[in-house]
Amino acid sequence: MSATAESGIFAPMNRNAIRIVLVLGILAIAGIISVQFYFVRQAMDQEKKQLNQTITIALSSVAEQLAKYNDAELPRQNPVFHHSPDYYIVNVNTHIQPDILEQFLITEFKINRLALDFEYAIYDCQTDKMVYGRLVRFGENNRIKPMVESLPKSPDYLYYFGVHFAGRNQMISDSLGIWYFFSLILLLVILFFVYAQIVILRQRRFAEVQRDFINTMTHEFKTPLASISMSADVIQRPDILQEPERLYRYGDIIRSQANHLLKQVELVLEMGGPAGDRLLIKKEPVRLKELLREICNQMEPRLHHSGGTLEMNYQSEIESIHADPLHLTNIILNLLDNAIKYSADTPAIRLDVTDSGNGLMIRVSDKGIGIPSKLKSQVFKKFYRVPTGNVHNTKGFGLGLYYTRNAVKAHGWKISMESKEGQGTMVQIMIPDKVN
Repeated sequence: MSATAESGIFAPMNRNAIRIVLVLGILAIAGIISVQFYFVRQAMDQEKKQLNQTITIALSSVAEQLAKYNDAELPRQNPVFHHSPDYYIVNVNTHIQPDILEQFLITEFKINRLALDFEYAIYDCQTDKMVYGRLVRFGENNRIKPMVESLPKSPDYLYYFGVHFAGRNQMISDSLGIWYFFSLILLLVILFFVYAQIVILRQRRFAEVQRDFINTMTHEFKTPLASISMSADVIQRPDILQEPERLYRYGDIIRSQANHLLKQVELVLEMGGPAGDRLLIKKEPVRLKELLREICNQMEPRLHHSGGTLEMNYQSEIESIHADPLHLTNIILNLLDNAIKYSADTPAIRLDVTDSGNGLMIRVSDKGIGIPSKLKSQVFKKFYRVPTGNVHNTKGFGLGLYYTRNAVKAHGWKISMESKEGQGTMVQIMIPDKVN
C-alpha cells in the first residue's frame, strides 16, 4: 500500500482520536473543577457552622454570667438569636452594665479561642435605640472599621445586647488557606493541560500542512519531470538528428521545465527555511513603468494560450522608485500568477498604478473565483493554499503570497487584499513617499 493511501486511511482516525482526547480533556477539567468547588464549598460551610456554634456557646455563657451577676433568671428558650451571618442578639432579661458586659465578652471569647474583632451595643428601652459600645480588637487588623450605623434592634426582647463580628468572613477565609493552596495547584495543572491541548492542536495543524505540502510538491514536480522524461525519450531516437527543429523544440522543453523545477526548489529552500521571513533587500532606482511593461510582456504568451487579457493602466506621475528589482519583479509576477490561477474561465486581469495621498498604489485585480471571507486572513501564511478539494488543478506550494508579503514588508511597504467569493480579488501594494 502506498504512503498516500496509508495517510488517507489513518488521517481520519488520528483526527477522531484527537477529538476524543479533547472532549475527554474538557470533561475531565470540568469534573475536576466541579469536585474542587464542591469540597471548598463544603469546607467553607463546615467552617461557618463550627464558628457559629463556638460563638453561640460563648454568648450563651456570657448571658448566664450576666444573669448570675444580676441575680436574675434567663429565659427558658435559647437566649442567643443569630440575626445575620455576622450579627448576634442575646436576650438576658435583665439590666446590662456596659463595662461588665465587655469584660465577660472578652473573657469568654478568649476561653473559646475566638480571636475575632467585635463591636457590641446595648438596647435602651427608654430611648428605643441600640446604645453603641465600642469596637474591641483582638488582632492587628486595622482594616476593620467600626460601624457608623446603629446595630439592628429586635422587637421580641426588652433587655438584650447585640454583637457584630466585623472580621468573621476574613477569619473563615484565612482558615481555608490550605484549600486555596490546593486550588492553586489544581489551577496550574489545568493550565498545563490546556497548554498541552493547544500544542496537540498546533502539531495536528502542522502535520496537515506538511501532508498537504508533500502532496502538492509531488504533483508540482510530477508534471515537469514527465515532460523532461518524454522529451529525453524523443531525443534518444536515432532519426531525431534528421529533424533539427524538432530536436531544438524538445531541448527547449527540457531546459524550460528544468528551469521551472530549479525555481520551485529555490523558492522552497528560500521560504521554507528558518530565515524565510528575513529577505535581503538591495534597493536601487527602478523605472517602474518599464519594469511593469516587461513583466506584462512575459505574461502575454501564457494569457494568449488561455484566451485571457491583461490590461495595464499606469496613471502615476512617479516614474522611478527605490526597490530591489529582483524582488519587485517576483512580487508582481506572483500576484499576476495568482490572478491567472484562480480565474474560473478566461482570465481578465488589470494592473493599475495610481498616485495616492501618501505615495504610490499598485493594484492587481481579477474577476476570478475570489476567496471566502473566513479564509482571507490565512492566505499570506506559509504553505497555505485556499482549499480546492482533492483535485490539484491549481499549482503551487502555498509560498507565493507568503513570499510576496515578506518582500513587501522588507521594502517598508504595505500590502492588503479585498476579495469576494465568486466576484474576484484585488491585491494592492502601498508604497509610501518616505521609503521610495
